[in-house]
Order: sequence, then C-alpha cells, then structure tokens
Amino acid sequence: MATKKKSKKDACYSKVKSRYKVWPSAYASGALVKCRKVGAKNWGNKSKVKKSAGGIVSIRGQGAVLKNRLR
Repeated sequence: MATKKKSKKDACYSKVKSRYKVWPSAYASGALVKCRKVGAKNWGNKSKVKKSAGGIVSIRGQGAVLKNRLR
C-alpha cells in the first residue's frame, strides 16, 4: 500500500489558521486567499497613518480621510 505524504503548509495557512477559531469557514478561506494574494509578510499589517496639524490622516486606497480630533 502506498503511504500518504503530508503536504507542507505555507506561511499564510498557519497565520490565518491561528487567527480564526473555526476552521474551515468562509471567513477563514477568504482570509487565506487574500493572504496568498498579498504575501504572508504583508498580510495582517495595518494601513499607514500620518499625523498632521489638523488631526490624524489615514491613507487608504485612492484618497486621504481626515479624522476629527477628540471631542
């Protein structure tokens, strides 16, 4: 009889599986696809945030969004 070899799991698999409690799930599978798309080093990092005189400016996508100061 032939023995099955364990396939080596990539870095994204271990990162995503550690973050989600239920495996497999639609959310976890989607996160795995996104991780593999951007790469394991970049997945899960937050977006860059700049501080300016008018408050915190968050840079995402096409434009910058100015968040209001503490009220």
